[in-house]
Amino acid sequence: MQIVSTTIDTATAKQLVDEYIGGYFNQRINEAAQLGLSYVRLWQSIENLILAGGKRLRPYMLLATYQAYNPEAKLSDIMPAAVAHELIHSAMLIHDDIIDRDTMRYGVKNINGQYNEHYSPFISDANERAHMSLSVALLAGDALIADAHMLLRKINRPTELINQAEAILNKEIFEVIGGELLDVEVAFLPKGAISLDTIAIYKTASYSFVGPLTTGAVLAQAPENDIAILKKLSIIVGVGYQLRDDLIGVFGNPAITGKSNASDIKEGKRTYLVEMFEQCASEEQLERFAAVFHHPTASNDDLEMVRGLLTKTGARAAVEQLVEEKRLRAVSMVSSLSLNEDAKQLYFVLIEQSLNREM
Repeated sequence: MQIVSTTIDTATAKQLVDEYIGGYFNQRINEAAQLGLSYVRLWQSIENLILAGGKRLRPYMLLATYQAYNPEAKLSDIMPAAVAHELIHSAMLIHDDIIDRDTMRYGVKNINGQYNEHYSPFISDANERAHMSLSVALLAGDALIADAHMLLRKINRPTELINQAEAILNKEIFEVIGGELLDVEVAFLPKGAISLDTIAIYKTASYSFVGPLTTGAVLAQAPENDIAILKKLSIIVGVGYQLRDDLIGVFGNPAITGKSNASDIKEGKRTYLVEMFEQCASEEQLERFAAVFHHPTASNDDLEMVRGLLTKTGARAAVEQLVEEKRLRAVSMVSSLSLNEDAKQLYFVLIEQSLNREM
């Protein structure tokens, strides 16, 4: 059954956010022209990447929560906050692609992919060209993080609420960097040294769910008890979202998801999916898996073999079951909010969209 929210829908939110993003990039590109064409190219590359895809889920959550608790308020008053969270998301994706050595995002070349091509006539050495391209991507992500803070100061709300929103943003950036570090290190540190739940909470839930939802609620001056419930709900959904993302990272169709289904295996990313496999697999299956896992040159046939192992051992089904458990728990928490039943539909929609993403 399709659940329809009485607040702003995702399509409208995406349209409003993209319109604001367009104006934001026009301003930045005009300002970059004062420094020269190279800086203009960078901002144009960032704009092209951001507008190439993405559902604007984080801005939607912020806007919809704000409207749910403050139905008569103008969304334009807090649009800069919504876009700020989209910029943080884009920055994290750009930096994540550097870490994962990916060159594609949303089915197009990401920043380092664009610049690797752009620098081809000027740098013949492939390694040096890759280094320079990744360096530009690093700068692009940094620029977006800085501008997210700048945009928060443009919110048309009382100064005290703006300060609270900025504190939330600061905390989520701090936490996602720590979560990303743990996600990098879990690939090579001894098994069990790092909790995968901790990674999911701080790498994904913090900035993707806790930040947007609690920011929207704070700016709307929602009851403190509701803000606390939304934080707990965000963590549950965020962890489930990461589990679903891990499935997409191996079994997803890149044409649908815009995400590589090879890099997690090639980079040796330790996920709950991998942990479940190791618990269920035979010695022979473990050996076959180890021959491909964490091997950057793995072939497509190798990757298909790994996908088959993850399915046959029941590891995939176990993760899918865990996602479903998170979904049911999240749904049960929505009833505790002080919102009316119509407004609560927003969160049922959010849970379904987050935990049942198309693969």
